[in-house]
Amino acid sequence: MCFASVSPLNCAAKHVPEIAKRLHESREFEEFPERISEIKNCLKNARQSLQDNKQAIEKSGDVCLQQINTLRQQFNAIFDRLEQRTVSEFENEKSHVEGKIQTDIDRIDDVTERLRKLSDDLNDGGENNEATSYIGVAKCDDVLWKAKVLLQDINNKNEYRLSLRPYNDIAEYMSSLQMLGEVICEGGVKPHAGPDCVFEVEKHSLHNVKVASDKRTCYISGICKLETGVFLLADNKNLKIKLIDSSYKVISTCDVLEYPQDVCLTREREAVVTVNKQSEDHEIT
Repeated sequence: MCFASVSPLNCAAKHVPEIAKRLHESREFEEFPERISEIKNCLKNARQSLQDNKQAIEKSGDVCLQQINTLRQQFNAIFDRLEQRTVSEFENEKSHVEGKIQTDIDRIDDVTERLRKLSDDLNDGGENNEATSYIGVAKCDDVLWKAKVLLQDINNKNEYRLSLRPYNDIAEYMSSLQMLGEVICEGGVKPHAGPDCVFEVEKHSLHNVKVASDKRTCYISGICKLETGVFLLADNKNLKIKLIDSSYKVISTCDVLEYPQDVCLTREREAVVTVNKQSEDHEIT
C-alpha cells in the first residue's frame, strides 16, 4: 500500500516509515484527542437525531396503520352497500317475475275450472233437454275459444329466466391492485450512495491517457476524483499513478515499485494506492 499526496503539477511516492518519523512531536498528533472528542460529540448528536427520527417513524407508522384500517372499513362499507342494493334489486325483480307467472297460472286455473263446470253440466242434464244442451255447448265454445287465446298468449312468451351479470371490471380492477396505497419513504441514503444503487449512464466517451514513457498498453485498475476536479488513475501494467485534469489530459505521473491495484482519496491532498505486494507501503505527494 502507498499513500498519495497530490497537487495539480506534482506527484511523488514515499514509504510510510519515512513519513511517520517525528509524528509524536507534530502538532497534528497533539490535536488528536481534541479532534476525537469533537467527533464523539458529533456522533452522540447524530445518534440522538436518529433515535428521535426512529420514534417519529414509529408514530407515523401507527398513523399509516390506522389509515390502512380506515381504507379497509371504507371498502367494506362500499361493498356492503353494493351488496344490499344488488340483493334488493334481485328480490324486486324476482317478485315481479313470479307475479307475472302466477297471473298466467291463475288464468289457466280459471279457464280449467269453467271448462270443468260446463262439462259437468252437459253430462248431467244435457241429454233430456236439447235447449239446455245448446246453451251449454255455446258457453263451452266461448270458453274453449278463450282457452285457445290464453294458450296462444302463453306460448308466445319466452320462458322467464333470472340471473346475475357481474360487473367483472370491479373484480379485475381490484385484482390489479397490489396494495391499498403507495408506501412512500422519504429521506435516508442519497440516491448515489449504497452498494445496490442502480445508475443510468447518460453518456460515455473514450480518452487516451498514454504517456511517452509507457511501455505497455494502459490498464486502468483504479480511479478517484479529487475535490479540485482532477482525477487519479492507477495504471496497473505501466506501474504508474497518473494525474489528469478535467479535460482528461495527463498532467503528471508517479512511478510505483509494484503493480497498482486501486487508488482512493483519504484527505484533501492525500490518497492511498494499493499494490500487489503487502510489504510495500507508499505515499504519493
